[in-house]
Amino acid sequence: MNIQNTNNVFVFDMDNTLIKTDKANNLAYSEAISLVQGVKYKIGNGKRFTRNKLKTVFPDLTEAQIREIVTCKELCFDSYLEETELNQNLFMLLKRLHHEGCHTILLTNSRSGRAISLCNYYNLTKYFVRRFFYEDCIDNKYTLLKSLGYNLQNVVLYENEEVAFSEAATNGINLERIIKIEF
Repeated sequence: MNIQNTNNVFVFDMDNTLIKTDKANNLAYSEAISLVQGVKYKIGNGKRFTRNKLKTVFPDLTEAQIREIVTCKELCFDSYLEETELNQNLFMLLKRLHHEGCHTILLTNSRSGRAISLCNYYNLTKYFVRRFFYEDCIDNKYTLLKSLGYNLQNVVLYENEEVAFSEAATNGINLERIIKIEF
């Protein structure tokens, strides 16, 4: 592939693609549950804790309590930035693409506050032409790109989640241009 081709758009996912965030996420959730509910709940680092898992573990929580825990988790996250890990190989590729003048985009389902904190922590912002966050995506992150005029056939996507591969392909990104990233 000729990366000098300006028709190529290089799109990077954040969580567990560019930056490993599960440990920090889980620690922030543990702290938030403790602060909001007054209950110590240790979350292992094996799998990412999510809103859905929160509802499963604490089925009696109201929607307001869930929102309060999630908001608190977002606020606590910054204190665990040192528990994240930059994917050095993917970062080197991002830097190379940027220095060669390629169009690089951060496209994440992360909320903007957390994603910006991570970008600042690792000094990544300057390597992206554009950044899009959870709040920017009305339907899904790939329809956002389409709505902004990007030709999805020109997208090279770096992603770690199988579900995202299917969603990307369904929305017009060529499966051969979806690069599976593993730490």
